[in-house]
This record gives sequence, structure tokens and C-alpha cells, in this order.
Amino acid sequence: MTGGWFQRASCLGLLATAATATEFVWPTSLDRSQLRGPEDYLQPTESKRLESGGFGMVRDDGHRFHEGLDIRPLGRNKSGDPTDLVFSATEGVVAYVNPRLNGAYGRYVVMLHPRAEIPVYTLYAHLAALQPELKPGLVLGAGKVLGVMGHSSTNETAIPRDRAHLHFEVGLMLSAQFQAWYDADADNRNLPNHHGAFNGQNLIGLDPTPLLTRSSSNVLTVLRSQPVALAITLRPKRTPDFITRYPALLKGGEVATAAGWYVEFSWQGMPIGWTALKASDPRLRPGAWSLFGVKEEYRPLLVQRRMLSANGKAAGETLIRQVDILTANSR
Repeated sequence: MTGGWFQRASCLGLLATAATATEFVWPTSLDRSQLRGPEDYLQPTESKRLESGGFGMVRDDGHRFHEGLDIRPLGRNKSGDPTDLVFSATEGVVAYVNPRLNGAYGRYVVMLHPRAEIPVYTLYAHLAALQPELKPGLVLGAGKVLGVMGHSSTNETAIPRDRAHLHFEVGLMLSAQFQAWYDADADNRNLPNHHGAFNGQNLIGLDPTPLLTRSSSNVLTVLRSQPVALAITLRPKRTPDFITRYPALLKGGEVATAAGWYVEFSWQGMPIGWTALKASDPRLRPGAWSLFGVKEEYRPLLVQRRMLSANGKAAGETLIRQVDILTANSR
């Protein structure tokens, strides 16, 4: 299944050795050397506010999260459709190709990057056309053509031609056992999961800007530079596969003997720091998990993101969902 590419890709000889810095190219036909700032590459929403094309709580007056960058086209044909090619941002392996219009991403491609300092995914959405040879397992270098920029989506989330763009993400997968969570979640009844482990609910992004605006970066350093906004303690039945997939995020303790976990989250919901806890650790509390602490300066943003409840005193629906997916292998 799709989630297995995190394990299988690391076995490819070509991708076996991690680098100290990972090369990134601009993923569209825009020339990165000519870009002075976001005004030169972001595609705003119908609000026309430039920041609406960026990462963060930038939609609906700060009440809706946008998990990547929307990159505008450089050229258009006589019909007004973009002519820009979309390129792999860094070397990696194709993990998932969706040629159908069965979700808000439209036609999209997910790549995994085992040679990066932490094996992130990149995602390329709303494509008008896909390269015919794309298939899971295909190894590509940086700057290889994935398709053509477009505005593909669904009727419910239609994107007009004049706002065609590439939606670009970088991030981590929450659980290889995502389907177990999806099947058990009441909100998903009668809604088939067309995308396996590469469903957007199972992917948590970080701001791609620091990676795309430089020719090379240490991806793990960029990821770790995200501030910790809140922490939880967790008592899962099994070790979440997230920390075995991303062992670089382990900050201390022995995984093999862990009775629980102290997990630090960024404001948007990325679990960026894990500490294995002994049964005697006073931080462990009764129950499956509990909110341990919140950094006060992030409380308003955490409420906006629904990581916290409306009053800012309890776990919000986003945090609850993230934890449920992270512990899907305990079902």
C-alpha cells in the first residue's frame, strides 16, 4: 500500500546516503533568481490578499489554515490556461499519483525524499496534466517534469482558470495505519478514502518558504526550527509508527521500554519533538493522553487552528484528530 513507500524508498541504493544539505529547485517555470518576494510568486485567493496564497492561518480572515504555497503561473496560452511546467523540488521517489478529480487537490503527485535529513514528502496539486511515465517507485532527480500547472479540483471546490496555480507542500505523514483511523471515524462514513495514506488528513505540512527560497537547506534543521506551541503526554498501546519513521525527532528516552511519550507540537499540529517516558515519570497521567502544557504566546493561534478549544483551555478538534491518527496503529 502507499504508506509503505516510506520504508521501501529507504532501501533504494541510490537514495541510501543522507546528505548534510538537500538541494531544492523552484517547482515551476518561474526563475527563482528573479523573485524578490512573495508578490512575485504567490497566487492569492478571490480575496486578492497576497498572504492568502501563503502558508498558515491566511484564509477566511485568519480562520482557515492553508498547508502550503499557491504558486502563480508565469505564462498562459490563448485560452488562458497556464503553460508552466511543474518540477520535482528535490530528488526522491514518486509515492502516489492521482490522475482523477476526486478530491480538493485535483490531479496531484506526492514524492518522498529519503535522502533528505528527514524523509519529508512534497506534494504538487491542481495539475492540468501529468507526465505519462509517473508511477509509484519511480526515482527522480531534482527538477524533473511532473506535469503542467492547472486548476483541477472538484465541482465543490472549483478553482477558476484565472486563479490557476500549483499548490505545493512539504511535510510529514502522521500514520502508516491511517486507513484504520479513517474507517473508525464517524465523519468518514459513506465517504471512501480514494488516496490511501496520502489523504490530506494524514499529511501535516510546514512552511515551504525557507526551503524553496534557498538552493539547498538542511531539512531537519528547518523542521526543528519551528517553535514548540504545546505538549501532550501519551500512553498508546503500541509505539506510534510516526516516531519509528522519523527517529531524528526523538529527543530522549528509550523507545523499546517506553511506557508513554511526551510529545511537543508546532502551532499547526506537527509533532516535532518526542521523549520516551518510563512508567514512573510524573508527567504521565491517567488515560490515553492529556494536554500537558501550552506556550501562552501561541494560545490565540492555537485556538484559531482549533488545536485548542474556543476558550483556549482544552484540546481542540484538530489536536484530537492528530492524536487519534498518530495512534491509529493502537486500534
